[in-house]
Amino acid sequence: MQKVFLTIPEQIARLRGRGLEIPDERFAAQILEKENYYHLINGYKELFLDRSAPCERYREGTQFSEFVALYEFDRELRILFLRHILEVENDVKSVLSHKFAGRYGLSGYLKIESFDTGNPPGSSPDRLRETAELITKLQREISNQLSRNNPMISHNLLTYGCVPLWVLVNSLSFGIVSNFYSLLRERDKNEIGRTFSLRPDEMESYLPMLALFRNACAHNERLYSLKSLRRSGKPNAIKTTSVHRALRLPERQKNNPACGKNDLFAVLVILKRMLRKKSFSQLYAALEQLIYEAGSGFVTATRGELLAAMGFPENWAEIEQL
Repeated sequence: MQKVFLTIPEQIARLRGRGLEIPDERFAAQILEKENYYHLINGYKELFLDRSAPCERYREGTQFSEFVALYEFDRELRILFLRHILEVENDVKSVLSHKFAGRYGLSGYLKIESFDTGNPPGSSPDRLRETAELITKLQREISNQLSRNNPMISHNLLTYGCVPLWVLVNSLSFGIVSNFYSLLRERDKNEIGRTFSLRPDEMESYLPMLALFRNACAHNERLYSLKSLRRSGKPNAIKTTSVHRALRLPERQKNNPACGKNDLFAVLVILKRMLRKKSFSQLYAALEQLIYEAGSGFVTATRGELLAAMGFPENWAEIEQL
């Protein structure tokens, strides 16, 4: 089938043909003009589909306003989670750059010998190549910042002949920082992890997860139902934590909770462990209010279905007291 361009009236007609109730056509037209049919409808239809229908059709009684309510909820969710993930990102960057520079010097991050290039059990056999690629990315970022006339980068290069890691780190993506941590020597991973009361294996699984969800927030991608997957399509899951156990989550198999492993609730678990207590309390209070308001905007979908799509258990609110 070929995709064809549809005018706004044609889009509305298609939606009605699939069972969506649109009592206020003018309102729907205004929303579709501004918000993009693909992102609004295709991005948020899963919660409203009639699974028993032979072709794509919405549940009986589904309102256009429900799509708008879910879309707006997800937008506020992105803003909320981005704010708090950025807090963790800033803390990780600060601790990593301080600890690393203290041991390896101002330009140690550009030297292969500062990293673990061996092949410990379970690691990639190409750590040397991965480290070389990381150093290339770091050098490229310095060049990029010079082309953007970043005064801090040029000042340090001209004055000291190098750019200290604590200066460069703010320009690095969270993904590069995650990669940087994964290539450190074990003693350095331990030292950084202790600052957050986390083991190296926990830090190594948390940082890529946070980077993925942070980028989804920053680029206006659908967040509420996002899952972290490996290239093979299998879940890229964090390990079961004391938070999972305290919430008595249902398990798919022994010691493997059915939620909170590679979904948005997993990110909440990570933030519970890495944010300062006051910051997490603020996140929790705002999130609780958001979920309540989103549920009140639904007609056919339920708040429980929304929570399930997010990976949130029914007793998710107990996380605040842990």
